Amino acid sequence: MKKIAITGAAGNIGGKLRKHLESRYELALLDQNALSDDAIEEIDLSRWDEKLVQLCNGVDTIIHLAANPSATALWLELLKPNIDAMINVYEAASMAGVRRVVFASSNHAMGGYKDRCEPGTLTVELPPRPGAFFLVGGEECDSNAYGTSKLMGERIGRWYSIRHGLSVIALRIGWVRGGENRQDDVPEESEDWLKQMWLSNRDFCQLAECCIEADPNIRFEVVNAMSNNADMPWDLEHTRNTVGYEPQDGRE
Repeated sequence: MKKIAITGAAGNIGGKLRKHLESRYELALLDQNALSDDAIEEIDLSRWDEKLVQLCNGVDTIIHLAANPSATALWLELLKPNIDAMINVYEAASMAGVRRVVFASSNHAMGGYKDRCEPGTLTVELPPRPGAFFLVGGEECDSNAYGTSKLMGERIGRWYSIRHGLSVIALRIGWVRGGENRQDDVPEESEDWLKQMWLSNRDFCQLAECCIEADPNIRFEVVNAMSNNADMPWDLEHTRNTVGYEPQDGRE
């Protein structure tokens, strides 16, 4: 049974993934706030600690989800959770001999293409363009800082794949709402840009497992991570071909 580490295990998608994987793999669960869950190792990933290397010993794959998830966050709010923690995870993985890191990147790395793409044309070959203006709680917000922090995680992962031979797969994750996250629960008043990048719990968990089991010869790949939504600009063909992802859900 492979050992899989999940950072951000107490968070929204971390908790969902834990539930999906716990019968399939041995899990090491990490989070800055364990929320009184004894199964989660409480650790501040933004501060280098040799303990992190020890926790990574024997781990096959790290799924790095821990981050400040706010698209409205300022740089000072992102530096520790999104930059320092990410670098420390890559470094500890390299030192401990971890085979693969699955990095939770974001659709925000391509947010600058909002309202500029035809269906299926938003591929991973396009130059990254972080940032987009969109509505959050009725207010306009610019996600440039958040999207850039995720793009940096992709770039640093590529460096570790070249310099240290680490296998890295970066997921440009779409819109995963809290709770059951059912298709029928997506608010109709949401922008089309958001609805078209919806990602169901089932599809996210399937994709994460696909990344664990994908071709061991993968050195570095970026893949789009959405459900099979009608008329969306996001291309999923590369995701299918690279890791074998077959989305089961999608908005009509």
